[in-house]
Amino acid sequence: MRLQTTLGLRTVDGAAVPWQNGMPVPSFDPQQRRTIALSGRWLKRRFRAAHNLTMSPRGETWLREVLEREGGFLVGDGDDWQPHVLPMPENRLTGEEKAGAAETYEDGVWYRRTFELTEADVASGCLTLKALGVSYVADLWVNGEWVGVHEGGFTPFAFDVTSCVRANTNEIRIRVDNPPWGSRNDTIPAVQGTDFFNYTGVIQDLYLEVTDAVHVVRADFVPTGTDGEVRIHAVVRNGGSVKRHVRLRGKVFEADAESELFLSAPEAARIKGIPAVTDRPLEAGLDLDAGEVRVLGWDVKIAEPKLWSLGFPHLYVGEFTLTEETGETGKREVDRFAAQFGLRTVSTNKTRLLLNGKPVFLAGIARHEEWPDTGRTASWDRIRADLEHARSLHANMVRTGHYPNHVHTYILLDRLGLAAMSEIPLWQFETEHYEAQRERGLALQMWREMVFSQYNRPSVLLWSTQNESKDVALRLEHNRMLVNDLRSRYDDGRLITQSAAADQPGPSDPSMEPLDVAGWTMYFGIFHGGTPYEGTLDFLERAHRAFPDKPILNTEFGHWTGEGDAEAHMQTEIYRETLRALLEKAAGPGRPEGYLAGIDFWILYDWYVNHNDWIDTFGLFHMDRRTPKPLLERLRTDYRRLANIEIDLI
Repeated sequence: MRLQTTLGLRTVDGAAVPWQNGMPVPSFDPQQRRTIALSGRWLKRRFRAAHNLTMSPRGETWLREVLEREGGFLVGDGDDWQPHVLPMPENRLTGEEKAGAAETYEDGVWYRRTFELTEADVASGCLTLKALGVSYVADLWVNGEWVGVHEGGFTPFAFDVTSCVRANTNEIRIRVDNPPWGSRNDTIPAVQGTDFFNYTGVIQDLYLEVTDAVHVVRADFVPTGTDGEVRIHAVVRNGGSVKRHVRLRGKVFEADAESELFLSAPEAARIKGIPAVTDRPLEAGLDLDAGEVRVLGWDVKIAEPKLWSLGFPHLYVGEFTLTEETGETGKREVDRFAAQFGLRTVSTNKTRLLLNGKPVFLAGIARHEEWPDTGRTASWDRIRADLEHARSLHANMVRTGHYPNHVHTYILLDRLGLAAMSEIPLWQFETEHYEAQRERGLALQMWREMVFSQYNRPSVLLWSTQNESKDVALRLEHNRMLVNDLRSRYDDGRLITQSAAADQPGPSDPSMEPLDVAGWTMYFGIFHGGTPYEGTLDFLERAHRAFPDKPILNTEFGHWTGEGDAEAHMQTEIYRETLRALLEKAAGPGRPEGYLAGIDFWILYDWYVNHNDWIDTFGLFHMDRRTPKPLLERLRTDYRRLANIEIDLI
């Protein structure tokens, strides 16, 4: 018996709604609602976790065993608790760029703190605890009551804690266990040699959101054409104990890209500009029984649409207001919800990747969301600085590592006009790992969590199913399952790809068959045979013969610079020769013979790796983000030409 998954889909009013922890999965876009921050000073105690217990099904037996083994952590408040500021990894970080600078800690830690609620908070009707990232398995208790569990360190989750809280002082405790990578075959990631860092603890923000019992849980916007067509679903929940009658009204606004808040305020409601005109009203009355969830849907057309495209981040804000009658003539506002979205389509036409029906070439740079002093703990300003850095190099696409990034990353990519390739961290999976996930279904859950947390982001053009996984037959089965799940149940119009290793099994990789775009990492002359130029060129030609009607995507190429940049010359040489081969096959306007739809240089910044024997030096910059490598200016020049589709000039 293994730890059960917690997310499923329910059909409500004909729409597939993600459901987790007894409620529809909410939007994690920041709102102008009352929130109680849970960041700041906590107390923590490390412990040697029983990983098999952590990975066991939750229930009364599990809770009794935890109480027997770790009861002191649930009720204790002794001197052996140490202060710790959250969010922040449990791993001690020196901020230095050297081996061992980040402490390898893959084990257990308990956290506790108190928080205050007013009488009005408790009387509001619904309090939702939202967590943007806890690594790896998190169990939560509020005022001594177990609330639930979440597995996976890269995707957000939420719990309704209304029944657990009270006015004045409350306490929250979190049990975190992070089994070492390589110690089990049923976690994600799972492989010991995973070449990014396994941070433990509360990695990203967590907070309480206060709403009325009746509130808008999420609103999803899927553009269906380039003439302003968009499909809208608004999910409304009555989390209370009595029937309610409310009216939902929606409006669409153009986002104000000239506002000083456009790149400084994450809340969509704060970047509203002038109203947009839709061909029908977004309005309906609702009778909601206690505990009922409803979905209201509209297919609308926005007049004189402004399309989101690379470098032109035209955005819209959809805002919904819930009101309730208070007498014969009066009414009160019950809730307000806003989300940014963009009008754009992404598709393929044989070997072409089309954005808004026109061929594009993706000039990408990858990025690990990690800083030497905070690990993966991210902030709006730091994310913005990184992405503006990528944009200054004339990249038009960012591959967001091997895992979903902070929700703010994709909000900012929307606003900067940069595309994204977003991926779940199935990193170099082998047969045993796929077999474990066939039984557990966690990979499917993580996929859905990624998709629904980024559902409204026009910047996300590509979903990636995995990176450099090995078992081909089970990889094909897994890809087919994910494609069918998305296309048949919650199709968002995006393209699906993967990042396969070019040598496993090679250019005729059968697991590409169900995917829209065939994607490979290409390290010829480095990790697999051939030379950077001839090997890459030969691979591309054979891959095109195997998949003549698919665009091909290079998902990684590059080389390390080594300690003291001693091998920086090799980084430049590998880049030059590999890029030369790639661009000979590049597709784009005026290149009808091309079939390579994009490239992705690996990587923007150096980063920590889990074995901790060295830091990885593939970056264009050192970890400090200030010290460039010799390749930088050449890449900047090349990417500026790519941005103008001057491929023949390189």
